[in-house]
Amino acid sequence: MACFCKIIFYHPIRKSIMPRYQDKLQEFRESVLPASSALILMHDYPDPDSLASACGVSELLAFWGVGHTVIAYGGFVGRAENRAMVRFLNIKAVPFALVHIGDFDRIIIVDCYPGRGNVSLPPGMPVHAVIDHHPSDPPPDAAFFHDIRGEYGATATIITSYLLQAGCRIPPKLATALFNGIKTDTDGTLRDATPDDVECYKRLFDIMDHRLLSQIEAPKRDAEFFRLIHTATESATCHKNVGYVHLGAVTAPDSIAEMAELFHSWEKVEWIVCAGIFNNQIFYSIRSDTSNLAGAHAERIAERFGGNGGGHAKAAAGKLPITGDAQTMADKVKLAVIEIFGVADEEPERLL
Repeated sequence: MACFCKIIFYHPIRKSIMPRYQDKLQEFRESVLPASSALILMHDYPDPDSLASACGVSELLAFWGVGHTVIAYGGFVGRAENRAMVRFLNIKAVPFALVHIGDFDRIIIVDCYPGRGNVSLPPGMPVHAVIDHHPSDPPPDAAFFHDIRGEYGATATIITSYLLQAGCRIPPKLATALFNGIKTDTDGTLRDATPDDVECYKRLFDIMDHRLLSQIEAPKRDAEFFRLIHTATESATCHKNVGYVHLGAVTAPDSIAEMAELFHSWEKVEWIVCAGIFNNQIFYSIRSDTSNLAGAHAERIAERFGGNGGGHAKAAAGKLPITGDAQTMADKVKLAVIEIFGVADEEPERLL
């Protein structure tokens, strides 16, 4: 079933605004039909773009007659805004550990790519479709459908375009999810947004529930959030135009990206790198104001420590296995960051 209940009235919307999606949409349809069930798998710590994209695919499959869909993720939903999104929009998503893959005719991955270390899919498990906006290069002989648009700001843009092209109505709650997915991944269309991102953003604005979005964007926060801000502020240093924040051990890896977004507004920096420790790994997030090398730098950090990293021009992330003492490893990561960013010879300036 779709993750949103059907409602009687919908805001009117034109059937198709992007005819160039027609071929990909038909190819996707042929890759998943006929089927009576489908598993839609997000990355392990789903963000708004991942949650929205999965729900959009669920709605599209229901429109095509797939009677049963399940949305799953390998880790957990940690950030307060993301938990609020799940609660207020009634998103039905379950831990991957509770799923039996053999129960499904099709496996569809959204907002991530198999084998990249951030999706809980057993090695060698066949997938039928991958829809993502993170840069990847599927092999020419890939046996699965793939629509990977690395230049796009959000996977939700691709899914929104599919829904519009298919003539599938978009209920207000789903429109709110998709709008929020695009908004968060593109920083309100200010970061890495293509014309299609902006077009879908405008289309969804007219049919979304603005009251619900305001509740999602201003959730109640637990004490851990404020403790993290305290830790981040005490640890923050600036090397010329590169800010670095280390959070120590965190209870949820998506809080690292959250702090990166917050400290990206530090007026002294053009770059911010935020790192933290979770589940015996160092996670890191990178944000940039002016450069288009965030993804490239994330990859270089990952390569140095045998981890996984990458992303877009101005926003990227990665994770590294901890070998030996965690604090020693964290110190090595900071040294690698300032070397890779070319500021190792600059005198560090503390925020406090």
